[in-house]
Amino acid sequence: MEQHAVRRGRPKLQSDEDLLRGVVAAFARQGYEAVSLRSLSQDLGLSHSALGQRFGSKEALFRTAVDAEFTRFLGELALLRSTWPTQLSELEEFAVLLWCFLTASAKFPALGQLMNQVGAEPSPRLDYIVATVVQPQLNAFGDLLQRLTKSGSITPVSTRALFFLVAHGAEAPFTLTALSGVFDHRDGELFVDEHVVAIVQLMVRALVVDASNQEHLTLLFDQHLSMRG
Repeated sequence: MEQHAVRRGRPKLQSDEDLLRGVVAAFARQGYEAVSLRSLSQDLGLSHSALGQRFGSKEALFRTAVDAEFTRFLGELALLRSTWPTQLSELEEFAVLLWCFLTASAKFPALGQLMNQVGAEPSPRLDYIVATVVQPQLNAFGDLLQRLTKSGSITPVSTRALFFLVAHGAEAPFTLTALSGVFDHRDGELFVDEHVVAIVQLMVRALVVDASNQEHLTLLFDQHLSMRG
């Protein structure tokens, strides 16, 4: 039988997207201080100096990787929003944005893990993410929340309270997957669409003042999801 020689040489090249996603995953899993360019290169199958030569410092690599992953996340948000009618009332927009954020978050669990790491202590990394991603998004959403509160459409709630309820509460099963699995015997397997809709409906019942508006939003989601499914 003919023997085929084992091929040796450089490892298979990775796309920029895969490479940077691997970098984000490493920072999310281990924390910034525990990661070195050498260990990252080894984990990604690169030569020990490859990342340093290409991106410079670890801080520069962190920012490049974070920029790339958040750009993908925001692109997914925009894509999900495009599946809904362009013209929505502000109350409808509020509920739809909650749905879009949670649905997109399920596809980017490393970002949730990264924010748990970075958000624990003050750092240049946290300042960078807040300035480039969090604050611009919060400004638009916070203004919408303020208008809905002022009009009496929703019960008053702070931007901080809603942010952490959604981004670090409702989103948690997508990042804390092992802990989430503990509930499978009681609640069944986690399905993203079911979880997201349940959370949005819970938020609607808790915050939307008028019962007829609650019913309208429930019907809106039922119709949209039936069209998607």
